[in-house]
Order: sequence, then C-alpha cells, then structure tokens
Amino acid sequence: MLGEGGAYFFGIRWEGRLISHDANSVSGEFVNEKTDLKDVFVWSSRFETGLHDVDQQHTRLVQLINSLSQLAIEGSTQAKLISLLDELQDYAGYHFKTEEDLMAQFALNADFVASHVHAHASLREQIRIVRNLAESAESSAGAAVGRLLPFLTKWLMFHVLGTDMRMAHEIIALQRGESREQAEEQALAQQSESLVIVLDALNEITDNLTRRTTELQESNQRLRISEARYALAQRAARIGSWDLNLESNDLRWSDEVDPLFGFRLRDFSQPFEGFMACVHPEDRTRMLEALDAVRQGSGDFSVQTRIVWADGTVRWLAITGECIRGRAGEADRIVGIVRDITDEKLAREQLQDTNAQLKLSLASVERHAADLTRLNELNEGLQSCLNASEAFEVVEHTLGRLNLGSGGALAVQPIGEEQLKTVVRWGESNGMSAVFAPSACWGMRRNQRHTLLHLADGPACKHFDNLPGSPYLCHPLQVLGENLGLLTVSAPADVSEREWARISHLSAMVAESLKLALSNVRLREALHEQAIRDPLTGLLNRRYLDETLPREIVRAQREHRPISLVMLDLDHFKHVNDTWGHEAGDAVLVNLAAMLRLHLRSSDLACRFGGEEFVVVMPGATLVEARERIEQIARRVRETPIQLAHITLPAVTFSAGLVQTGVHGDTAEALLRAADHALYAAKEAGRDRIHEPAAAQH
Repeated sequence: MLGEGGAYFFGIRWEGRLISHDANSVSGEFVNEKTDLKDVFVWSSRFETGLHDVDQQHTRLVQLINSLSQLAIEGSTQAKLISLLDELQDYAGYHFKTEEDLMAQFALNADFVASHVHAHASLREQIRIVRNLAESAESSAGAAVGRLLPFLTKWLMFHVLGTDMRMAHEIIALQRGESREQAEEQALAQQSESLVIVLDALNEITDNLTRRTTELQESNQRLRISEARYALAQRAARIGSWDLNLESNDLRWSDEVDPLFGFRLRDFSQPFEGFMACVHPEDRTRMLEALDAVRQGSGDFSVQTRIVWADGTVRWLAITGECIRGRAGEADRIVGIVRDITDEKLAREQLQDTNAQLKLSLASVERHAADLTRLNELNEGLQSCLNASEAFEVVEHTLGRLNLGSGGALAVQPIGEEQLKTVVRWGESNGMSAVFAPSACWGMRRNQRHTLLHLADGPACKHFDNLPGSPYLCHPLQVLGENLGLLTVSAPADVSEREWARISHLSAMVAESLKLALSNVRLREALHEQAIRDPLTGLLNRRYLDETLPREIVRAQREHRPISLVMLDLDHFKHVNDTWGHEAGDAVLVNLAAMLRLHLRSSDLACRFGGEEFVVVMPGATLVEARERIEQIARRVRETPIQLAHITLPAVTFSAGLVQTGVHGDTAEALLRAADHALYAAKEAGRDRIHEPAAAQH
C-alpha cells in the first residue's frame, strides 16, 4: 500500500507514516509473524517447480526483491536503489531467457509460450518504468520503489504457482518419456493444485489483513492520544512546530503556533509573506539573512525575533529548526519549533538591570572605600606636616590620586595679608588666579559652599583667569571667622548627577580636613615662631642661636668657607632707660633690630642674645667683609634719631666684637667666648667701635 509522501507495505514505517499490509500483497508463506518485516516474503519448498535451475533462480529473485525492500525502508540513497533495480532487471532477463530456452527446447504449446513470454515482458517493463521514476525524482526514489514492490510480490507468486508450475510439470513429464498429450494433461492437473495453494494464500492474506487492520486501528488510537498529549504539552509550554519549504517558501505550522503569533495561518493566502509582515521591521533583515545562511549550507536555523500583533503588542519568539537536505546536500526544507520567550526576555532584562545596579552599587562602594582610604591618607599626611609647605605637597599628591572631579586648586591667605595665593593645583586646572581678593569668591562672601552646575544657575566667581565652562564648587576654609583659604573643585561638563553628588560630598570632607590641617599648621608655626623669636624685636632668640650656630659651623667646615660672628651691645643703654623710661629703651632696641634686618643679607642671622646684646652670624663672610657691613649698620644707627610720640631721642651707638671661624675658634662656644671678650675690649677702648681680637693660639 502506498501512502502520501512514501511507499509502505507489511506494517513498515516509511517517511513518518505507519500503514497496514496492502490487500494485494503476499501473506501466508511469504510473510509471517516470525519473519523480519524488511523481507517482503520468504520462499519455501512448496513453491519449488522441480526444475533445479529455475528454482535456484526463483530463490535469487526473492533475495533481490527483499534487498530492494530493505533499502527502500532504510531510506537508502538514490544511487543504491537504482543500482539494485538494474541488477534485478538484469537477473530477471537472465531467468526469463532460461525459461524461454526450456520452453523452446521442449516445444511447448505456442499459445502458452506466447503468454509466458508476454508475462516476462510486462515485469521487465514495470521495472524499467520504476527505475526511470527513481532516477528522475531523487527525493521520492524510495516511493517509486515502494510502488513496484507489491507488483513484484504478486506477480512472482501467481507466475510461479500458475505459469511456471505448469511449464515445469509438462517438461518433467516429457523428460520421463511420456507423450505430449499426457504431459499437457498432467500440467493442467497440477495447475488445479496450484489454484488450491493460491486460495490458501489468499485466506492467509485475509486473516493477516484482519489482524494487521486491528493493530493499525490500535496504533492510530495511540497515535491520536500521543498527538493530543503533544499538542497539550506544546500549548502548556507555549511551543509550536513549523515547516518551511525553502524552494517554494510554503510555510506550515501547528495550531499551537497561532496564539504565539497572534493570527491564524489560514487567514493568509501567502503564509510566508504574511508571517514576514508580522515580524518586527528591525528584525526582518536578520530573519531573511538567517534563512539564506541555511540555504547556503551554514547549518541549522536559530533566530530570536519580535512579532508585532494586530493590537500592537510585541512578543519575543525563539524560532529554531533543523535543515533537511536532499541527496546532493542542498537545503530542501526546515522543520522546527517556535517558542514564546517574552517572559524569559523580560526576566533576563530585569536580571541584567539588577546585575548592572548591583555592579554599580558595588563599584560605588568600592570607590567610596577608596575615597575614604585616600582621605585617611590625606589626614594622616597633614597631621605629620611641620609647616605649610609640607602640607601643600601632601595636598597636591593626595588630591591628584583621589579622583576628585577633573581638577582643582587650593589657595591660602597668609597671616597678616589681605590677598589669597594659589599654592596647589591638580588634574585639569580650572584656571584659578594666582592671587585674588577674598571678595572675588561668592562662597567666601557668604561663608558657605558655592556651587555652580550651570552658568545660568547663579553668579560666577571672579577668581578665575577665564570663566569656567564646566561645573565647579568653592569651599571657603574659615575657622572661628578667620580666613585660612579656599578649595575649588571642577567637574567634567558631562558629569552625571550621581558623580556630582559624590564630588560635592567628598570635597566637603576634604575641605573639613584642610580646615583642621591648615589651622594646626598655623598654630604650630605660630608656636614655633614664639619659641625661636624675641617678641619685642622680632629677631631670632638665643635658643634658636644655640640650635643653629653649631650646624652652620659644621656646614661651613664641610664647604670650606668661613663664618664671621659679631656680638654687639648698645652703649649707655641703662642711661636711656633711666632718663626716658623703658618705653624709650624698647624703642631703641626695636630700631636696632630694624636696622639689622634692613642691612644684613638674607643668609645672615640676627639674634637678640639678651638685654641690649645682639649676635649676628654671617656665613661665608670674611672678617673684612663682616667689618664693612657692621660699620655700615653702626653709621646708620648713629645717624638715625628715634622718634617717640612726645619726644625725639638722640642717636645711639653700639660696641661690637668681631670673630671668625678658623681664626678665633672652631666651635660655637669658642666663637661666642671670643666675641664676648672682644666686645668688652671695645667697651674698655671707649665704646662706639668694633674690636677684632688677635688670632687664637692652637
């Protein structure tokens, strides 16, 4: 029996369909329950004619027919099927010639011979036709063979039991020496027995057909149940099946696909074009490219695409399929499934969003931790600074690594000055002026942070060389009403709100740290100044001299250069205090200190040694150079009267002792002792003079 799309017999499944025995095919002796269903029939001794060569050839024909059946069932290649058909055709011709030669040899009845030869010709013609069909239709070669097999089995059974049996019995009778009339009578009698065999075979066919029909009905019932369950599973899983002919673009799919696409296939006269019209416009090119790739042999089909329903709803579908190829390897069709993945897509997108937010949060936490680490480094560094210069170095180094905006600057207001000076810049400098007044900053005017995200948001500060084109903020550094400085931070023009909030928060923390640090540095410097300077004259004090002079002597010795030291004392200073009071005495001391600062080199040290005594250390100066400089200062002091609020004091003089390292001593104690002796010598010599003692004896 031949089914749609393929040929089938005796319960064999070909090309996906299961059908029963053909009613005209052979049963009984040919196929029974113990026989492999790949064999069309099994040859038995009851079909033997008694002619050895003929029976052997019949057996070979049965083998070829069974082999042909097996190849067709297994879906063998076109070439193998055609080759076996050619072999069958050749062997049938060989067998028929054997029979025809026997009939001619024994001069059998002419009509019988003609009928016999005609039967041979009809079989060979049928094989030829099927062979041509198999060759011209590659994809249906198995189906063509399937059409031939029922004819072969039926023809062989009736031909052997009828024509060949009669021929054999007549020939055997003639071989025994019986007359031709007796031989024909025996052949006709045997033909009646053959009819009994045929009737038995037909009865077996009927019984077998009934049993197979029942089995088929049961199989069909199970198949319907299985298909119903499969359809239910597809609907539950939102899955459907589809089938696309790549040559004709004939598209078919199961009913379960309709709810996924939002329309019915039967609503379109051209299903493929209707389907493509429902594909999202942005996905159509990708869909067609995937189909072309399958046609060109790239592999199976797999695409995720969007489908737009009639109401505008967009659904995501995963369409996959396996490419079925022809004998030559060309793509014939795609069979696969389609699945709704909209919920999966949404879940995946939500998961990706959540993951992105977690990564962003984690990055924010890590960045915040890094900011705190850098801020701690800044605080620790600032606390370790001994002076403002060190603090500025720490600020520049740390803020450059803190990733605080795109750049910034720090300006400070020195004690006693009205202008702020920019001392630190980092990153992409925002162009803050080197020197500016506090009033140039709106933040310092209001004593609060000034933020300008956009120029249109408010007034811009005037302490920039050029008006900033990006967001910035200013943090005034004020403690107890005292201006310490100004911190300015810039941000990129495209800064996000999150990043701007981070910059604002972090810069506020940095500003607080700088306030404390600058205040501490100022306090430390003030205490240091108080510890080393004389509060009345502003000169360095004896403590500083005791700490510094030994170092200067060692340095001079290392550099092979001299140091001159002068100890001077105001003449008649007690008389000034007794005559005009201590205010006048203080004025005289301040005046001398001012003269020393004015006329000494920046490398020289002027110290108040105690009372009206002063010490001047002149690194690198010889005795001659030192004397010239001290004499110049003595003239200035002698010629400069001192003006008080109610009186003008007469000019004063001083006496001095001058010594040098390498001449009068090599230690601080030796030099000071020598200078002190020289000073007393100047006093005893009449005051208002500089005395240089003789060289020390080593």
